[in-house]
Amino acid sequence: MGNSVPDWEYLPELCLLTVFEKIDETISRVQFGAVSKYWHSLFNTFLDIKRRSSTNLISNLISMLMIPSKKSVATVDESFNITLSNPFKNLSIHLPQFDSMAYDSGPYTYKIQKVVLSDGPLLHPNNFVVVVIYSVYGRVAFYRPCQENWIYMDVDEDQSLISDILFHKGLVYAIGEYNNLVSFDVNGVGDDESSKPPKLNTLVPKILKLENYLHRVYIVKSSMGNLYSIHKHFDFEKVGERMAHWTKKFTVFKLILDYENGKFLEKKEVESIDGDIVFVSDNNTLAVSALDFPRGQPNSIYFTDNFIDWDAYEVLGPRDIGIFHLKDGSLEKYYQFKSSHKDLSPYIWISPSKEYN
Repeated sequence: MGNSVPDWEYLPELCLLTVFEKIDETISRVQFGAVSKYWHSLFNTFLDIKRRSSTNLISNLISMLMIPSKKSVATVDESFNITLSNPFKNLSIHLPQFDSMAYDSGPYTYKIQKVVLSDGPLLHPNNFVVVVIYSVYGRVAFYRPCQENWIYMDVDEDQSLISDILFHKGLVYAIGEYNNLVSFDVNGVGDDESSKPPKLNTLVPKILKLENYLHRVYIVKSSMGNLYSIHKHFDFEKVGERMAHWTKKFTVFKLILDYENGKFLEKKEVESIDGDIVFVSDNNTLAVSALDFPRGQPNSIYFTDNFIDWDAYEVLGPRDIGIFHLKDGSLEKYYQFKSSHKDLSPYIWISPSKEYN
């Protein structure tokens, strides 16, 4: 009897599904499913099985839509004090007051547009960084527990009109409304009052042309560690005496960088964010694996209403809420607006930790 070589590509379906189940790391599962077309089809079968399962407890920990009440605790008050609050624990952290000279004229609602943390203050009480986007011009400042005051990034042509930020591979990446992309390192800043802002690395410069402008652009890191920019496109229509905006579609681009020399290599449009479920809003941008959250819809973007026009928003309320499916470009609703909520603050995404159940 001659030696027989097993056909690894076409192992029995049950065997491969069992292997998928035994692999703990999401990225390893995805790599395993990329071996061949047959393995990839079984990978999709595995996803469907996980999605239909109702026993996966972690599926209850997916991002939640939080509707503020009229008595909710403010994260930014009229004196520009920022407070970090945990809605699942009785915990608040008060940060230093913002320098009033850092502000521009206009309603204070615009003053602090987004707050992003490098780590959880509970787990890393002395080693977390808070980065904020502030002012109507989309500028950036940051704070560490070793500092007494905020450090404001020097304003230049490529650093203004920032709309989203994230921490990735030890750096802060910020994307702007004219598709500009920058990075900077906050780790070397000491507690000296004379500490200067870190040097800004311009990866993609701003091009001030109307066709390049986006009302909303987000940057997100997938569960596989890849960076993507997400562009939100609006339609506008007149409602009574005011102009209302509605989400028309999203376009997604994969950002390819050379992390060794800090250079930007390529941006290419894609129809998948590594199969993830993505949540975008003014307050938070997050991608989670469909393997961990089978109740969500892979390659879909869950979005909330953007606080573009504060005056119109207070009248019309948060109506632009839904799901965008990257595969076919369709939109659907996941929450029915209630007219009693029209005078409340914008809805926000909150993400409980895995320890909370």
